[in-house]
Amino acid sequence: WRSPTPATVAAASANKNRTSINWEPWSPAAVDRAVADGKPVLVDFTAKWCLTCKVNKALAIEVPTVRERMKALGFVALRGDYTREDPAIAMELKRWKRAGVPLVLVYSRNPDVPPRVLPEQLTPGLVMDALEWAGK
Repeated sequence: WRSPTPATVAAASANKNRTSINWEPWSPAAVDRAVADGKPVLVDFTAKWCLTCKVNKALAIEVPTVRERMKALGFVALRGDYTREDPAIAMELKRWKRAGVPLVLVYSRNPDVPPRVLPEQLTPGLVMDALEWAGK
């Protein structure tokens, strides 16, 4: 029981991939690419030391209803890791008038519409409303 078999490891990995959001690294170019392709985008600026970020992830972002809706609407999920205070992320936080993380942005399929800035403390309902808005 102490040494997992390769089959056990593979099964756990496959299950994790089915139950978690496929996050890609955030960059302004990644946002621009996704929006230009007509895809809605959810950007989560977070840090390992941020308690509110962890709560948002556990209770409002990485939940089955949100994951399923993001997948159904073809969302691109981008994560900006501010753990080591990346200067590019610091500029983005300043741009959206935030002193720090968390910052969650939801970009519409429509490139002419500015992104929605979600509140610092999230609920599944807030996230689902933003997903529906962006997926139209």
